[in-house]
Amino acid sequence: MIEVENLRKEYDGLIALDDISFKVEEGEIFAFLGPNGAGKTTTINIMMGFIYPTSGRVRIFNQDITKNGKKIKKRIGFLPEELGFYDTLTAYEHMDFYGRLFGMPKAEREERILELLEMVGLLERKDSKLREYSHGMKQRLGIAQALINEPELLILDEPTSGLDPRASYEVRNIIKELGKKGITIFLSSHLLYEIQQICDTAAIIDKGKLVKKDSIKNLINEIKGKGIKVRITCLNMNDDIIEAIRGIKGIQEMRTKDNKLIIKVASDETVAEINSAIVKAGGKVIRMEELVPDLEEVFLKLTGRE
Repeated sequence: MIEVENLRKEYDGLIALDDISFKVEEGEIFAFLGPNGAGKTTTINIMMGFIYPTSGRVRIFNQDITKNGKKIKKRIGFLPEELGFYDTLTAYEHMDFYGRLFGMPKAEREERILELLEMVGLLERKDSKLREYSHGMKQRLGIAQALINEPELLILDEPTSGLDPRASYEVRNIIKELGKKGITIFLSSHLLYEIQQICDTAAIIDKGKLVKKDSIKNLINEIKGKGIKVRITCLNMNDDIIEAIRGIKGIQEMRTKDNKLIIKVASDETVAEINSAIVKAGGKVIRMEELVPDLEEVFLKLTGRE
């Protein structure tokens, strides 16, 4: 579906993208992750044919975007990070404008607009001016707009950025439902918790370089396989208890805060040894829980930001 090959982009000697390569398979919900300024939007702008790479290429539907951009874009839906709306238009008029741009016949256009506005929960507000819409409502309308041409590929640049929790939840659900319909979705974000709930595969970019690409499951399992992280809540935490724990072999990391310990160990046996050491030193374990790694921890490790 998407092939990014040795992509490089320079601006006056500044390297924005440094020889990145990855593939997105048909039907995937693919996360393109990185901090602000990592090169995510630059990559998307090249994928959409808005700017040219310094070197390398992007192929979508087995065609080079720089050579067949117009043909390719007819099959793509795009939601930019910064949305532009005419606040004097209604939601219906906004959608109708984009339907006309794609040359859709009137009857087909009307049916598609109503279907999409219902899908994103805006049908009852179709005749409201966009100046009356909240940021979350505009974001949902943006997704509907990106789907007007029934695309095979949907590219979303930071679709939940700046949204409150409820609006973010609504947008995530829309993306999940689109994935179930078989649409390939390329999604850039720096909100890792949300990505973990939506996507199948992730590529992590940092400072213009591709750090890692794998399934979300494999990325998390890779971190998990390097040790067990445990949070221990202990009554009467003191220096003697901490020193007793420090003397145990197999402890990879250890942090203390108030009456809590966060410890990373090599095996379950070490956890049992820690529990025993706490008791012998006069402490009492109130609670012990394994901290399952998430995508944020994966990202921090791979980018050296721990």
